[in-house]
Amino acid sequence: MDTVVIKLAVGLGLQNFIGWFAPVFLGMMNVVPALLVLFFYTDKSQTYNEYMSEKDSGKKPPDLQYDFIVVGGGSAGSVVARRLSKHFKVLLLERGGEPNPLTVVPGMESAMLSKPEVDYRYLTVPQNTSCLACNNRQSLWNSGFGLGGSSIINAMVYIRGHPFDYDLWSYFTNDERWKYKNLLPYFMRSEGYCDNCEHTKGIIPSVNPKFHNIEGELPVRPPPISPMVPEFLEALEWASVSKGDVNAPYYKPIADVTSYSQKFGRRVTTYNAFIDTILDKRPTLNVVKYARVIRVIFEPGTTTAIGVKYERFGKIEVAKASKEVILSAGAIATPKILLLSGVGPEAELKQLKIPVRANLPVGRNLQDHVGTFVGPFLIDKPISILPERDLNDDAVYQFLKNGTGPFTVTFARGVSLWTSTRALGAGEGEWPDIQAGMSSNGISQNFDQVLSELYNLRADIMKEFIDPVKGKDAFSFIVDYSRPRSRGVLKLASANYVDEPLIDPRYYGDAEQEDIRVTVEAIQRALYIGENAPAYKRLGAKLSPIPFPPCKHILFRSTEYWECVARQYTLTLHHFCGTTSMGPVDSPHAVVDSELRVIGTKRLRVIDASIMPFIVSVNTNAATLMIGERGADFVIKSWSIEYLPENEPYKK
Repeated sequence: MDTVVIKLAVGLGLQNFIGWFAPVFLGMMNVVPALLVLFFYTDKSQTYNEYMSEKDSGKKPPDLQYDFIVVGGGSAGSVVARRLSKHFKVLLLERGGEPNPLTVVPGMESAMLSKPEVDYRYLTVPQNTSCLACNNRQSLWNSGFGLGGSSIINAMVYIRGHPFDYDLWSYFTNDERWKYKNLLPYFMRSEGYCDNCEHTKGIIPSVNPKFHNIEGELPVRPPPISPMVPEFLEALEWASVSKGDVNAPYYKPIADVTSYSQKFGRRVTTYNAFIDTILDKRPTLNVVKYARVIRVIFEPGTTTAIGVKYERFGKIEVAKASKEVILSAGAIATPKILLLSGVGPEAELKQLKIPVRANLPVGRNLQDHVGTFVGPFLIDKPISILPERDLNDDAVYQFLKNGTGPFTVTFARGVSLWTSTRALGAGEGEWPDIQAGMSSNGISQNFDQVLSELYNLRADIMKEFIDPVKGKDAFSFIVDYSRPRSRGVLKLASANYVDEPLIDPRYYGDAEQEDIRVTVEAIQRALYIGENAPAYKRLGAKLSPIPFPPCKHILFRSTEYWECVARQYTLTLHHFCGTTSMGPVDSPHAVVDSELRVIGTKRLRVIDASIMPFIVSVNTNAATLMIGERGADFVIKSWSIEYLPENEPYKK
């Protein structure tokens, strides 16, 4: 596999970035970590040399007075910086650096995750009702480190969610502008939808042009190949889950091939789509890498934000904003910055001797989707992706030359949305509350190690579970209850900005135990489909006979067994949100108002996934992009700027 990775790296031109280190990696074993380290430190060294050259030159330092400061160059921050810099002078501060060229390879997703050069690798506090098979009962939260944020390492899934997800936001905030029908133009503004564009002449219009734009900056499309997706869709149809457009309104269970943010088979990050394409021709936008924001600076004696303090290469710097400071650092970093700035629960801030600016529930309402793998289902036909067999020289050629082949897909290949008996009983049959994805990865020789590294699972448990089925073709489902009741909390570990926050998701901790019941129901339904649908029977699909080791004392396949699996084999879907919740100004649960302004302050906003009062019932990246668009629009309108075409919501 190392030689395959080296050929990919050379084909992507990585040697042009790391210069004289190239002969080193050409002779290395376990080459991925080495390539990540070499690129990271080459980029950081070059940036440091430029920084010191400016300092030592005696020249006047660059103007650090901007109209707006945007903190975080991830999914929302990239959108906000692009839209605002059309009219204003914008400083974008990003803690990481350039994304490694290898991150453009979707099939390298699992090799990128959990590597410190591209991933923050947050660990939660030990859990009591979940994550019991994790080391020290701690869930590992992957979060992208670098320009593009988590879009550099995620599964590239683009799915908007159900209309009721957003109508609930509107109801909670008392603001009609957050209704789905009013948000649709903001979803469509960024979207560049196309199906198989690179391999046909011209653009194939969307099958549903009322709900898709073909001209937005972010390319969205089905992947070039879809291994085992036809069988998945046929099986779901058998189970009364029909194929349809999951990015249009739906009011019954639905399934489809996963849409990716991708072009010519390669990952397209939000930084690629929104910032990199304009940086050289937009002098009003300044992107500063390796800048770790510590806190917001307020005008003395007031709650008016005037800038930020940040650390860069060991030096503390200050940048000023004449109009607003906008936090787009994500659901973990944004609340941390607010808390260090004195915006948060008064008692906790006083305990850490942080002066209180605003007493708000920052860090509360933490939400995530959590589930587990159902599988592996072993099959007797060689149609899954087995790395040792399928990720070879031919696959490298297909990817580099044609934008096709197994390197063009992440683990997420099919998506389906179901309705639980809980939802049906509550009269919510039109609002699916279970998400089930399908992965057609076979069981590689290092599959146990991969899972252990990605999810902080105990290596001994995963080895016992996976060893007997290594080398076999297979597929798996990953299921979750997509409208969970559990709420977690994020707090500061100390008043020192270098200490990462304490993250307590409290999975399956809701008093009614609704989350675990629905999750077990989803597991059992996925098991039934995987073994009984004619499409899967033709493949000889059977659940692996190996019980999950910590649960082997319980009757295999019983309801109690599956609850044990869910609590032991607990997997985050990396959909963190809600920690600076949007709501009415007088709500005890709200941190920002419905225009995303931090309550009790002036000229300070949050525009990222942390403002979600309720998690959407699907993957969160598309919703985060929309929040970026909607938030940028609030800002532009509040400063009375006449619209230019780029700032108009999409109109057909």
